[in-house]
Amino acid sequence: MKILLSAHMDLARPVMSIKMDDKNLLGLVDNFAGVFASYQASRKTGVPVEYTNFEELEFDGAEAVAKALDKDTLVIVVDTTTETTEGKEGYIGNLYGINTEELKAKFGDRIRIREDYFEATEDETIIYGKKFGFKTFYYGITIRPKYHDPDNSITLEDIDKASRVLVDLITWYKDK
Repeated sequence: MKILLSAHMDLARPVMSIKMDDKNLLGLVDNFAGVFASYQASRKTGVPVEYTNFEELEFDGAEAVAKALDKDTLVIVVDTTTETTEGKEGYIGNLYGINTEELKAKFGDRIRIREDYFEATEDETIIYGKKFGFKTFYYGITIRPKYHDPDNSITLEDIDKASRVLVDLITWYKDK
């Protein structure tokens, strides 16, 4: 099975920049926490990553990527969420074509796995999974306080932790 990470990189107006210091990513970090975590996971596993644009406008980037993929590809959409991990290391939702029982058996103690379709039409999983029929799921990295807030933040430690869990997921799927 081929694996692709997909993270969108668009930055919503009117914010002109985000800031990173030695401990935090600050500002409208909604997309970039996912970009940073997917970069790290890609470098550690060799799995390719596509940084899509226009997620906020009809998913044009995901559409273009999906049209070029082999049908035997698992697409992991890496993005931010305001969902809680419920004390676990990671968060997964919006699963399409994924054996949830197997995933829960392997990662249920580390990752919150939400089986329903939260925000069912508002992230790229609807393009990859529903429209194009790829196995896909959403890997969410929790930010605060809410989506599209110019005062959002996430610690660099949390991005690193999310990347480590993502590496473990990728390794497991590669070894299956």
